[in-house]
Amino acid sequence: MTFFTKLGETITATGKDVSQKAKELTGIAKLNLDIKAKEDFVERQYMEIGKQYFGLHKEDEEPLFEEIALIRDTLQEIEQLKAEIDDMKGKKKCPSCGATVGQDDAYCNKCGAKCESIFEEETIIKEETAPEMQEEGAAAEETAAPKMQAEEMEEGEPASKSAQE
Repeated sequence: MTFFTKLGETITATGKDVSQKAKELTGIAKLNLDIKAKEDFVERQYMEIGKQYFGLHKEDEEPLFEEIALIRDTLQEIEQLKAEIDDMKGKKKCPSCGATVGQDDAYCNKCGAKCESIFEEETIIKEETAPEMQEEGAAAEETAAPKMQAEEMEEGEPASKSAQE
């Protein structure tokens, strides 16, 4: 029986050792996870400091870091790409707040400002230029009518009523 007793004690001691090692590994893993979480927090804080610094110095003529100019250029490119996407989707920007609104929306959903569509602006431009074009057209008709009458007289045909008017 001493054999079985010794075997039992060995198994019990080994089980305790394994249990202790598992607790140690779990503790180490938990500490590594805590370290990683804190490192991520520090990285986010660095990024926030960088964003704040960029916000304060983005308009500088001679930025201290060349990355500021790179960020500015990249942000402009992003805005251009977003505008292209909005054009493809039939969307437009609100002139007041810059929010994206539908092409046919009369008012901005975000700020309530009136949003004139591109087509309305073109119509307004056409209406403004229409009287000028009519005046130019009438002047051209007035100069063309006597020429037509003269040509018809030379050919021996009587002038038409529309040309005389």
